[in-house]
Order: sequence, then structure tokens, then C-alpha cells
Amino acid sequence: MKKVHRSRVPLITPLKRTAIIVKNMDRSLRFWCDLLGLKVWISGEAGKELPELYQLLGAPPCTTRWIILQSEDVDWGMVGLFELKRPSPPIDRHRDPSRANQGEACLVFHTPDVDRIYRGARALRLPVLCPPTMLEIAAHGVLSKEMTLRDPNGVLVNFIQNIKGGSVGISNRFPGLKRRRSGGP
Repeated sequence: MKKVHRSRVPLITPLKRTAIIVKNMDRSLRFWCDLLGLKVWISGEAGKELPELYQLLGAPPCTTRWIILQSEDVDWGMVGLFELKRPSPPIDRHRDPSRANQGEACLVFHTPDVDRIYRGARALRLPVLCPPTMLEIAAHGVLSKEMTLRDPNGVLVNFIQNIKGGSVGISNRFPGLKRRRSGGP
């Protein structure tokens, strides 16, 4: 029987948010905000002046409108809505594993070491949509190093290493969750 390797200290935080590539932002907001009651935490729009944003989605040059929603006052377990337009991607009839697809969810985790995850993903020969990339959202004073890959099952996963939190703060600790001791699983 093959030995299963388990890390004693997690390299990532609990799930930060699920990002969804939406077809229609207004319709999505009616569902997530009006029906389910989530609140807008932060939002923005960027195009060719911030190529790292569409690169992280594996998309061609376009404008990305994003709205991050939260329940109550916690900054984990959020839902991120991302709409690609000008130009809008073609209607997806078949999933393209080299980029984010409309209607596809992306798991988002924070990590203290994006480069280590990148090296591990390359060693596992996982598809990397965007290698470690510095992303600066100047309007909010945010600077992060991020990367996006597909896990062995084809699930889109984004990793964020906070550099500067700006107006949104740096949140690698979560209320109500106890830290694991380094000696146990």
C-alpha cells in the first residue's frame, strides 16, 4: 500500500472565498444579495491598466468587474463575483481548462508562501493558469502575490499571499478558529 503524505502544518488558511465567473453581474447580485442577504464588502473594475487581474483568470485582455460579498462581518467564507466584459468571453459550450470559464467556481485560499505552492504544483505537473504574480489594487492600497492553478480534478484554485492590506486589511487569522499545535495532525 502506498504511503499517504500528510502535512502537519497547513500551508493555507481555511477557505477564504469561492470566486464565481458570472455571466450577468446584475442577475447574480439579485440572487446573492437580494435573495440570500449577502452584503458588498468590496468592489471594483479594471481593464488593460491592471493586466494581472485577467491574467489570474487565464483570460485574454478584457475588463473585469468584481464584487466580493460577505455574510455578517467575517472575512472568510465569502463569495466573489467576477464578470468579464469588453470583450465578453464566448458562451462556453465546452470548458476550456486553460482559463476560467463562465459559471465556474474558483476556490480562494490565503497562504504565507505562494512560491512554495507554485513549486509543488510544478512538481505535481498541475496546470498553472497564472504563475506567482504581483497584483496591486491601488484604489484600495492592496498588494498581493497570487497564482491560479487547476487541482488534479480540474478545479480552479487561487492562492493569495498578502503583502499589503490597505483599506481591506490583512486577514490571515480567522475568528473562532484555534491554531493547530505543530506536534499534531
